Amino acid sequence: MIAVFLFRGSAGEVVGFTVSNHGESQVCAAVSMLVINTVNSIETLTAAGAAGFNCEHEEEGYLSFNLKESPRSKDAGLLIDAMVLGLQCVKEQYPSQIEIIENGTGVSL
Repeated sequence: MIAVFLFRGSAGEVVGFTVSNHGESQVCAAVSMLVINTVNSIETLTAAGAAGFNCEHEEEGYLSFNLKESPRSKDAGLLIDAMVLGLQCVKEQYPSQIEIIENGTGVSL
C-alpha cells in the first residue's frame, strides 16, 4: 500500500509530503506522476524554485518534499493542492492501494 503523509504549516496549508511504498502498477504510476510533476512544476514554474524547498528521494518508492517557508507562495500552494486533489481521486478509485495520512502541523519550518 502506498502511504502519503501530508504535513501542514502554521496557517493550516499543506507545506510538505512524504510518499512511500508501492501499490498496483497503475496506482503506482498515477501517484508517481502526480508527485513528480508537482515537484518539477514547483521547481520550474514558481518563485520557490529549487532554493525554496527540500526534496529527498530514493529510487525504490520514497520521496519527501517540504517548502522552506510558511505561509507558502500562492503558486506553489496551488500546485500542491492540485496534487492532493489528484491523490484523493486515486484513493477514491483504489481505496485499498493508497492511504493519505494527515500529520497536523508536524513540519517545522
